Amino acid sequence: MTILHSSDRALNFHVLLEKNEAGQTIASIAELSNCRVEADSRNEALVAIQELVSDRLSNVEVLPLEVSPARAVEENPWTEFIGMFEGDAEFAEMANQWRLER
Repeated sequence: MTILHSSDRALNFHVLLEKNEAGQTIASIAELSNCRVEADSRNEALVAIQELVSDRLSNVEVLPLEVSPARAVEENPWTEFIGMFEGDAEFAEMANQWRLER
């Protein structure tokens, strides 16, 4: 696991805009749960959502976190039998017979 130090770069979020049944504009941030506002116009909604995000993140330090997934290496249960009958003439004859029966 690696924690990288954050620089003072601006964060980019995806704003979702939609209209409700009353005709108001709903703005929400896709990346932040419970970050949603309703306003009478599109511009008011954008201003309000920007203020909400700024307030929410004012005392937050955002750091990228790189996590390498632990890969569980599952052993194939048949691996120990690979090549078991290599060079066995009797088994080769039986295998040929099985192929013919198919």
